Parts: sequence; structure tokens; C-alpha cells
Amino acid sequence: MSTLLSFEGLSNVRDLGGMRTSDGRTLVAGRLFRADQLFFATEADRGKLAAMGMRVVVDFRSEIEHDEKPDPELPDAKNLHLPIIKDVRAGITRDEQSNKGIMKMIMSGQGTDLAFIDTYMANMYRNFVVEPYANEQYARFVDAVIDSLQSGGAALWHCTAGKDRAGFATVILLETLGVSRDDIMADYLQTNECLEGVTKQLVSMLSSQAFGAGQTQLDEQAIEMMKHALAHFFRADEAFLAGAYAAADEQFGSFDAFLERGLGIDAAKREELQRLCLTR
Repeated sequence: MSTLLSFEGLSNVRDLGGMRTSDGRTLVAGRLFRADQLFFATEADRGKLAAMGMRVVVDFRSEIEHDEKPDPELPDAKNLHLPIIKDVRAGITRDEQSNKGIMKMIMSGQGTDLAFIDTYMANMYRNFVVEPYANEQYARFVDAVIDSLQSGGAALWHCTAGKDRAGFATVILLETLGVSRDDIMADYLQTNECLEGVTKQLVSMLSSQAFGAGQTQLDEQAIEMMKHALAHFFRADEAFLAGAYAAADEQFGSFDAFLERGLGIDAAKREELQRLCLTR
């Protein structure tokens, strides 16, 4: 799987280097990085990111998220804002309005059904595949990664937590490079370990706002059930990513066909990305 890197203010910066493809090649370290939002990067963190040779930092967050917590500027790196979602979508975007949307579902009782959450989030992931706007943005992302690698630098991409929009961007690259589906899924699920502390803090904060003293008549058992459901919204789950894979099969016939027809990753572009990222 990808390697989690240590930062002071960031929780989910990972180097894809070391992952292996189905034909036995290895992703070169120090070229492809997935991350959570960079707003909380300390001065030391920014220095470390700059030393990693970034040529492009791709931000998949919405306009609201981007404006609330902008990325820092890194020397020699282009900041490229490619929002995957135009509007607010509870469960994917992490702005104040989205969080209120999740809490509304939780408080209504609908969002405490884990099967409902799995279906809801799988549908959100389906949108990464079926929405032309998302396709256009992910296609631009792939081109930006190739450009940065051709210039001898590295590429980093992120959303807010580095789980959904950035997670699917990682899936796109790993599928293009030839990493097995099992390894791709395992790397996606590794996000839960990386974000465990952050998720607990977020659940605690939102729970305090909703279930604080004098704000609810729910008993302790009901509150714990709601907290569990809330945490499920913020996790990486196989059922979520399965929604995107199913959509690719339904809309395009296969994930490879989605890469080619949906994102424009033809044979030449695939070979170039593999040349830049893989070694025997």
C-alpha cells in the first residue's frame, strides 16, 4: 500500500511509491502523493512539502471549501483548483452546510441505517463516473500529473480528508498504472487508519453541537447509535467505492473503457504515465 508520511498538521499524506503492478513493476517513490487538505500545514510541513519537489498541487474541493481553507503556496508548485463537485453534497464536501446536512439525516433517523448510508455514499461515488463535469476535472487532473512528472517534479492531490474525491483520483491513477483491484481497494481502506484521530474529533465536535446538554431528549443509547452512524459517513468503505466501479461497468462496459472514453486516457497517455511512474 501507499506509505503514510509524518507531518505536524496533516494526517493523510501518502506516497504511492512502492506499490506494485499486476505485471511486477513498482511505482517509483517520491512522485505521486495523495493528501488531506493542506490548510493546516505548519511552517515545517510547508518546508517538507516544498522539499519533496512538488510541481503541481491539485485541490478537488468545492469553491466553498477552497475559500474557507485555502491552500498554502509552495515554491515551484502550481496550485490547480479542480472542484469535482459544483455544489454542496452532504457526505462528500466538508463545509459547514454539508455537515448540517449529515446531521439532519442523522437526527431524522434515516441516516442511522448503515445500509442507507452505504447506498447513499455509493451513489455519491457513482457521480464521479457518470457526471460529465467530474469526468472533465479528473481528465484535467491526469494531464496535470503527467505534465508535472515530465518536468522532473512530483504531483500532489487532495480534497478535504483525502478520502473520497482524492481517493477516487488515486483509483484512476492506480488503475491506469496497472495495480490490482485488490491492492487498490486495500489502499483506499487504509484511509480509515490514517484518519482515525481526525474522524473521532469530527464526530465529537458535531455530536457536541447536536446532542449537547439541554439540546436533545434522546437517551444515551440512541445518541451512541447516532454517533456510530455519523462515523460511518466519514469512513472509507468498500461499498462506497464499489458504487463507482459498478457505474463504470454500467455506463462504459468496464473501468478501462471509462478511463479511455470518459477521461481520455488513451493507450499513448497510459504508456506515458507508466513510463514516468514505474520501474522494474
